[in-house]
Amino acid sequence: MRVLHVDTALELRGGQRQLAYLLAGRPDDAWAGVPGSPLAGLVGPPAVPLHPGADPRNALRLRRAAAEYDLVAAHTPHAHGIALFVGRPLVVHRRVDFVPRHPLKYRPVAAVVAVSEAVAGILRAAGVERVTVVHDGVAAPRPEAPLHIDAPRPFWGAAGALVPHKGHLHLVEAMAHTPGTLLVAGEGPLRASLEARAAALDLRGRVRFLGALPTLGAFFATLDAFVHPSVEEGLGQVVLEAMAAGCRVVTTTAGGLSEIVGSAGVLVPPGDAAALSVGMRAALGRPLGEGIARAGEFSIGRMVEGTSAVYSAVVGG
Repeated sequence: MRVLHVDTALELRGGQRQLAYLLAGRPDDAWAGVPGSPLAGLVGPPAVPLHPGADPRNALRLRRAAAEYDLVAAHTPHAHGIALFVGRPLVVHRRVDFVPRHPLKYRPVAAVVAVSEAVAGILRAAGVERVTVVHDGVAAPRPEAPLHIDAPRPFWGAAGALVPHKGHLHLVEAMAHTPGTLLVAGEGPLRASLEARAAALDLRGRVRFLGALPTLGAFFATLDAFVHPSVEEGLGQVVLEAMAAGCRVVTTTAGGLSEIVGSAGVLVPPGDAAALSVGMRAALGRPLGEGIARAGEFSIGRMVEGTSAVYSAVVGG
């Protein structure tokens, strides 16, 4: 069975990393997407090149190419749209925990792979059928020497795109009532406003924006605790990576986060800076490494196996 995976993203986030793992675990598969995209830099150029954006030529190009494959898997919302009429069974991967804006798009779909039970529940409530949960898989980051940070401890860390639903604003505000230094890894459109808010709270020396880091091993090794303040989150791949690295973890109950953390970290309500501050201070009393075993349950092999089972059921059924 050969699958053509479609990913039109021009950024490298959790979904693209999972697709890279999936392609490595299924070497007979191929992918369609934008040449020169970050995913292409990670896994090599696409077998089926697509134009950036909503180019009407993409749907026709994809339909022609799909004839050589048993199944098409769409990994982004835009990919879902252009793959609806490929003439092959279509599986859609869903990673976000909000109600689908156009649930009718799911009617022609043979199956949906949801990244968490939270995402699956939202889809089913919207009338989407044939939903299977396959959690992300992660490997422990390669150990690296800690970063040299000349600042007061404890060191808190957050990693991810600087976009509204990741909740960095609440974390910056929590730092006004929390000792230590916040290290933020990532880039995004909110960076300037987050820096301005930190300055307004007189946190200039205690909130540091490190930009996008090529790897997170040294970052995790530096921290006293990892904090993930999302107000919406399909699963939280970076939280699993932090747990696998042995970090104490503080996160919210948004989306699928409580599914992966369980009792191996501190959970607080989303969007509540005061509760986040309390949870951060409570985390310092927990043992390092308590989430390693829990993170081990979310292996890359298990993700590839679960996804392949969905594909086989669609083709066989």
